[in-house]
Amino acid sequence: MLLQTLISVQALNDVLEQENTVILDCRFYLVDHKKGRYEYEKGHVPKAIFVDVHHELAGKETELTGRHPLPEQEDFADQLQRWGIDQHSCVIVYDDMGGAIAARAWWMLSQQGIETYVLDGGIAAWQTPLATQIERPVASSYRFNVSFPWQVTERDVVENFELGSFQLVDARASDRFYGENEMLDPIAGHIPGAINRPFSKNLTEGASFKSKEALASEWHALLRGSENVVHYCGSGITSCHNVLAMNCAGIEAKRVYVGSWSQWAKRMLRAAEIEA
Repeated sequence: MLLQTLISVQALNDVLEQENTVILDCRFYLVDHKKGRYEYEKGHVPKAIFVDVHHELAGKETELTGRHPLPEQEDFADQLQRWGIDQHSCVIVYDDMGGAIAARAWWMLSQQGIETYVLDGGIAAWQTPLATQIERPVASSYRFNVSFPWQVTERDVVENFELGSFQLVDARASDRFYGENEMLDPIAGHIPGAINRPFSKNLTEGASFKSKEALASEWHALLRGSENVVHYCGSGITSCHNVLAMNCAGIEAKRVYVGSWSQWAKRMLRAAEIEA
């Protein structure tokens, strides 16, 4: 079953004042974790609640996880309540990177059965005045029984080498995939057997999504009939953009190896230490 995907600025305008509409501002910058809130306070879509991606859409990094592991299920259930989200909510998420960050929220919320859309074009597409008032949501009384059934684990990836049960797709830029440039993780390269689809290729020059027809053509050419696909990236964030793009193309996709390259690189380091 295909997932709900994008919403246009016009469609968001039409539902903006509806009581069940919840808007999440997911702007996030790896080099400066405080900048997202700063940009939000300068101006955001009316009604938007700021989301701290590093703390509210991720758990704590450990020696065995990637850089952005999923939060504990109970913690995320708490977070959904704090945002005022219930079973009747329609949630719109956005960022300023073509959905590269917001897609993580979209993927996490969609797994809970929450109607969720990514604003196509992000905040740059919003033509009406921005709000500066800090949105303080009223907590919801409804509590979700949170689960992440679309998560693929490190063990799953290891077993895949023997079983060949899925095709890994890496959403990072090609220079990182080929090990030519790596400034975030301790080892450069990619997981053996993976193919590369930089998430940026899902977008037009204006940072909106390509047409369904263009995406379908590109994804079918890349996958060449592979039906079982698992996405990953550096830390489990931008991989969700490729999940979103495949659904936009009319191709069913859900699964993400959340640990991604940042977890796999740690695995490689441990193996090297054992060999030494």
